[in-house]
Amino acid sequence: MASGCVFQGLEGFRTGTKYSGVFLPFHFKAYEKSSPKVMIIGRETAGWNTNNNKNKLRRIIDKNNDGLIDEIIEESFFRYSWHLKNSPDGTIKKRHSSKFQHYYNKVSKELDLSPEGMIYANLFAWDYNKKSPLERPEEELKIITGISLELLASQIRFFEPDYIIFATGYRGIDPIIKELFNRHFNGYETIRVNPKKIWEFNAANKKCFRIAHPRAQHGHAEFRKEVIEHIKGESKTRENA
Repeated sequence: MASGCVFQGLEGFRTGTKYSGVFLPFHFKAYEKSSPKVMIIGRETAGWNTNNNKNKLRRIIDKNNDGLIDEIIEESFFRYSWHLKNSPDGTIKKRHSSKFQHYYNKVSKELDLSPEGMIYANLFAWDYNKKSPLERPEEELKIITGISLELLASQIRFFEPDYIIFATGYRGIDPIIKELFNRHFNGYETIRVNPKKIWEFNAANKKCFRIAHPRAQHGHAEFRKEVIEHIKGESKTRENA
């Protein structure tokens, strides 16, 4: 899913000390048997894999130049391996302070899937100082966005989900999602839009939804629920066909 050439665009980065470790997901065995196959995409992490003091952009650049990018990939995979747990050798968490994780678990429960039976991904492969890179300088953001979308496109092709839920929010995000599918796939087809609430569309032979971030209130909860009900209903129809 990720090779050294993907990270070559980071050459020349001089402001990488506050970026997180690179986010790279993989699928657990439960995903292989899951039906439907669901991918839930957040906007970015909040300090992903930074406590080891290793994963900085400069380190990725150096490892890539030395032909050792596999070390970075393995470190990211290891961190992903316990993202549903409190620790690497812990058990799956039942309670979360994160609204995103709460919604992730709700989707899995409502669709009768295990949490490990879905894919958690992110639009941006890095966060900046535990926040969104959207406020970074234009040229810097362009590089981060370009590499992130290339990685995400590879993940979509590899995991082949039936449904993609972009639980990212809408502000500054929809143009990036459109860029993802226009650049790496054959575009997208909008089915319906409720401004600032939900965007339903088809892309890459998947049914896709873009909703507000799960922490958003003021009428957004009904659309989060609607997405679950839509997938649930469509899945039952397929089973009975």
